[in-house]
Amino acid sequence: MVFNNYAKYYNLLYKDKDYHGETQFVHSLIKQFATKPVKNVLDIGCGTGSHADCMSRLGYQMTGIDSSGEMISRALEK
Repeated sequence: MVFNNYAKYYNLLYKDKDYHGETQFVHSLIKQFATKPVKNVLDIGCGTGSHADCMSRLGYQMTGIDSSGEMISRALEK
């Protein structure tokens, strides 16, 4: 799969991405629109898990899926 080779460069390419800010935005949307408490979040296309890592620090139970096994391996390291 093409993304397996990409995984080793993914974090380097996105090192300046504002994962914390994006996570805070998603968290604010959940708080604003959820009709009941949200504990579990599915991260589709989770890459190396940076958003999932940030969300878990806010108390969410995260499940990440990605088409790249190498990306999942790197996410699990976080």
